[in-house]
Amino acid sequence: MAFSRIDETDLLLPLHEAAREAPRWRTFLARLRQRTRADSAHLLTSPFGAALPAPFNDITPERLRPNRVYAAAELGERAAGDGRIIRVTEPSGAGAVLAIIGVARVFTAADSALLSALGPHLAVALTGMVAIDGLRARLDLAEDIVARTGTGRISFDRDARVLHFDPIAERIVRASTGNSPAIGQRLRIGDLEAERLLPLAAATFADSPDSAPRTLRLSAMPACNILLVPARPAMAALFRSPIATGPQRLAAIEAIHGLTHSEGRLAAALADGASIAQAAATIGLTIETARNYSKRIYAKTGVRGQAELVRLLCTGVSALA
Repeated sequence: MAFSRIDETDLLLPLHEAAREAPRWRTFLARLRQRTRADSAHLLTSPFGAALPAPFNDITPERLRPNRVYAAAELGERAAGDGRIIRVTEPSGAGAVLAIIGVARVFTAADSALLSALGPHLAVALTGMVAIDGLRARLDLAEDIVARTGTGRISFDRDARVLHFDPIAERIVRASTGNSPAIGQRLRIGDLEAERLLPLAAATFADSPDSAPRTLRLSAMPACNILLVPARPAMAALFRSPIATGPQRLAAIEAIHGLTHSEGRLAAALADGASIAQAAATIGLTIETARNYSKRIYAKTGVRGQAELVRLLCTGVSALA
């Protein structure tokens, strides 16, 4: 079956643009329902957690041979009305089931031919959607890992206008300068030299993406230094924020190094920069008890003192918890 220009505009374009919709497939299904004069149109993607409506509510996708259009009667369905259904798969193994349902409508061979012709396009759209979902999953994981290290980021165009910023960077900039970053605007820093150097760095990175990173003092009081690196389309500013030890990180420290809860609390306090006396006061220990705990901590973790303990806990996987 050859698609008409109207079908290409009304069906194929929405089908291939479904990944950018929320909810997905909404426009395509609405157009398909209108095109076939169906009462409803449905599209399920794997894993198939939801059931199709009658007359296909008892159908499992595995019963359907890929790329073949079935009528409800062919599947032994005796419910009132009519329906057509097709299952498609794509190379990674993902699948989709597309169905049109008519309560008082009897579908024709032309409707089946339309679903059959849509099958290859649906498979292509599904392949693109699988790729996009994979990229989003990897991006979400990467952003989560970066956030766990206390690293914030602001992205700039070549004129040093803000394109994107994350909560860590926003919090540090506001604390350091009294101003928050705003999309489409330059940073309001209050330091004339820093405000002069940011656009110069952005233009340099835009023209020479292989340029070496450079540091910039965003503010002197409180002190805030940032690392400027080349990043599309021009530049990114990287910020670091101290990571406070929360329940998850504390549990990871205890589990990884075989520490008791009290030892874990002391180790975490030492890793956060406290002295033995400060850590003891914070967690309610005497100094002598804290010293005894610290010796056990050093033995269990295999370090020779507080400096090595701090390095171990700040660079090991427990720091990502």
